Amino acid sequence: MDYTFLLGSLENLLGKSHKRARDNHAFHCPFCNHRKPKLEINMATNEEGKNFWECWVCQTKGRTIRSLLKQLNTPKDTAVDILKYVPRGSHIEYKQLSIIELPKEYQPLYSASTTSVVANLVRKYLYERGLTDNDFIKYSIGYCTTGDYGGRVIFPSYTESGTLNYFVARSYDGNFFKYKNPETSKDIIFYENLINWNAPIILCEGVFDAIAIKRNAIPILGKSLSLSLYKKILTSKLTDIYIALDTDAQTAALNIAEKLTSAGFKVYLIELPDKDPSEMGFKNFTKLVQNATELDFSKIMLQKLNL
Repeated sequence: MDYTFLLGSLENLLGKSHKRARDNHAFHCPFCNHRKPKLEINMATNEEGKNFWECWVCQTKGRTIRSLLKQLNTPKDTAVDILKYVPRGSHIEYKQLSIIELPKEYQPLYSASTTSVVANLVRKYLYERGLTDNDFIKYSIGYCTTGDYGGRVIFPSYTESGTLNYFVARSYDGNFFKYKNPETSKDIIFYENLINWNAPIILCEGVFDAIAIKRNAIPILGKSLSLSLYKKILTSKLTDIYIALDTDAQTAALNIAEKLTSAGFKVYLIELPDKDPSEMGFKNFTKLVQNATELDFSKIMLQKLNL
């Protein structure tokens, strides 16, 4: 039984595992925080859909991945993303993502009237963030003036086949919380339709970063890889991966680097100054890419110790 993606999803949650006998993998236990990996999880789901797990120190145990996630108080979205890789009986049942649609009030910015006060306010905000009219078209950027997403710029994301898979909604006038995103799973590849999987990719945090980088950049919308993105990377022809997370996310960047180097990829860490890519500009960021350090396991461990 191939449990590669289930194992990868649990390692995203619990950290790197160690192979044990009979399809067991040992993790550091989050319940007792023992210094050695004592939480063993059987990755080979049985015919009843069960994966027995137990910590051999604190004796916390259960019979299913679902019960483990519940005891860990795992956020709902994360739990759903992990559980879709758990076989049910003799087949694997994938939970379908809820259908997502752009807000009905969404208006494409590239076609908005140049005399519209609101559209010009949005344009001004985006120009100040370094975006151009070409970016409005390439990234299908729009905005809403009313409704649940009123007062926000909309950044849609599409799959390789052109289906909407997510969108980011950012306040443009400072009157709301910065971001209000749809209530659906984030187990997606943002801007997937724009990615060339035969060329190096750059992993960054947000949409403004990806647009500023201009080439083959994937915003991970946080500090960890989605399961879908990790799966796509593993099955692609990629060789080189660059990581450009903000300075306050270096631990997360090194964790991602460790995961990807272990899978055989050449991984480069782009050391950002106090500014993120969207604040630096394309030319300055390009210089950092050219000077990026290729990481191996020893370099990753050394950098972790120095954090």
